[in-house]
Formats: sequence, C-alpha cells, structure tokens
Amino acid sequence: MRIITIMMGTLFSITGIYLIANGGLTFMSVAFIVGLMFAVAGVIECLSYSGYRGEDETKSWILIDGTCTFMLGVLILMNKLSAEAAVPLVLGLWILFTGIRNFVRAWEKIDVRGDGFYDHLIIGFVNIVLGLYAFFDQDLFDFSTITLVGIYMLSGGINIAHVGATIKIRKPEFLKTKEEKLEEAAAKAAEAHQAAKEAIRFAKETKAELKVIEQTPAEEMDRTLAPKPGTETPAEEAEPQES
Repeated sequence: MRIITIMMGTLFSITGIYLIANGGLTFMSVAFIVGLMFAVAGVIECLSYSGYRGEDETKSWILIDGTCTFMLGVLILMNKLSAEAAVPLVLGLWILFTGIRNFVRAWEKIDVRGDGFYDHLIIGFVNIVLGLYAFFDQDLFDFSTITLVGIYMLSGGINIAHVGATIKIRKPEFLKTKEEKLEEAAAKAAEAHQAAKEAIRFAKETKAELKVIEQTPAEEMDRTLAPKPGTETPAEEAEPQES
C-alpha cells in the first residue's frame, strides 16, 4: 500500500500542476476526472489505514481524512458542486481540515520533536494558510476556479504522498536480518520499559490517594454524614463561655 499511496499522491500533484498551467479551463470540463481522482485517492488513503504502523490517534486521523476525500469525490461525480464559485470554498475547507490534522499531530510531538514533527508542522501550516486563502481570494489575487482547484490538488497530493511515506513496511520474519531483529527487539524493550515506569508511577499515585482517603474522616468525605445543627450530643456541644 505504501507504493500505491505515494504514486496516487504524485499523480494527484501532477494533475494539480496541469490545472494550474491551464487556468483558462472550466471546472465542468474536468469535473469527472477530478471527482474520480478524489474518490480513488480517498479509497487508497482509507486502505492505507490498515498498513499504518504508527499511533492509533494518527491512524484515526488518516481514516477520517481519507473518508472526507472520498466523499468529496463522490459529490463532484454526482454534480453536486456545479457552481464554480462554491468549488474553491469546498476544496479550501477540505485542505484546511487536512492542515489542522497535520498541525495537531505536530503539536502533540512538540515536547520530543521526534520523527514526523517538522514535516507535519510545515505541511499543516501551509495547508491551513491555503485553506483560509479560499475565502479571501477575490480580495487578493482573484485566481480562476481551475487554478485554485489545481493548487488544492497539488497540496492534497503532497499530503497523500506524505501519508504513504509514513507507512512502514513489515518484512516477513524469514527475510529480516539479525541487525533488524535486534533493533526491533530493542525498540520493544524500550516501549516495555516506558510502560513499566508509567505503571509504577500510577501505582504510587493510587496508593497515596488511597492513604489520604483512609485517613480522612467520613464526615469530611461526605457532608451528608455530618451531624445536623441541633442534633449534636451533649459531649459534642460546646459549653458557652461566660464573659
């Protein structure tokens, strides 16, 4: 799936460049091709969900993004976006959503700044700017509809190719070298060690909380158990002091 996803992203970008270079075309003249490519790209991106070996949160974003791409393609094929003025706005929202996904993914890694931080950050920022631009185009450069479609397809193609690049290929066990097996075992050991540290920390916090609860009087834990005014026993009532 990795190669297919990257190839689809590349084809998406090439189509975007072609549309930018031929800005005089009307959207209806290329609507079928554009809608078909969106639908196919959405299906491929959804299928790449099963091949992605990253965190579950990222996998969910990929599935949502692929579903949105597919639905947008279906709407174009069904001629539900026939008004050319609405096309850039819808595609702008699509690319804006994708940019937010990448930006949030980068923000989650801002502390460690590990793999995928800077590429998610840059792609996310550029996509957000392009998505917002769709709402201000008439006040700025006033591009033609087909030019904007090309820009968004170019940006979307980069996103799809980036998703494909994040898919990690799993070799069968009999094809793995000794070094690869050692590296994989070391990575699993590091993950297990980190999980053990988190479990120990959680156990300490739970024990401390339990100790506090045991030492706290029931009246303080539940105010409904505290004596009501006027029902105190003589021993509990304070003797008035004479002045």
